[in-house]
Amino acid sequence: MAVSERRAGRVLAVHGGAVLLLRGSDPARPEDGTWWFTVGGGCEGGESTAEAARREAFEEAGLVLPDDLGPVVLHRVAEFSFEGQDYRQTEDFYFCRVDSDAVVTTGWTELERRSMTEHRWWSAAELAGTADVVHPEQLAGLLATLLAAERPRPGPAAGA
Repeated sequence: MAVSERRAGRVLAVHGGAVLLLRGSDPARPEDGTWWFTVGGGCEGGESTAEAARREAFEEAGLVLPDDLGPVVLHRVAEFSFEGQDYRQTEDFYFCRVDSDAVVTTGWTELERRSMTEHRWWSAAELAGTADVVHPEQLAGLLATLLAAERPRPGPAAGA
């Protein structure tokens, strides 16, 4: 079987220091268990990865993201099988703060309803300490780095 090449946009949607992850599995291979992953998905038509990330965030979680998601914070290539098809997916990840932790799943497709079971907001510490499978694997460290970079730096010492 041929490998399907595709581009995808994913988003680290963060509220209160925690990132939104979805839990899912492959309906064709339930014996493989479940894993957690960021919102986002494949580009459709001539979409950019940022456009795909925004569209998928709305469809999967009801999140309305700004037009400008800023720079790509992680670029990777993931190879996986899903529903009997092999994929090689080039992914761009964006970091975006959201105003609410409310998640709306009414936009899920039939496939998403079969393959996704829950959502959860995870802190970097929780991600670092979990035995659950999380994609991307380096998410705990990446989230911690991005959150630390946002904190104001201390000013010069008095009298300096």
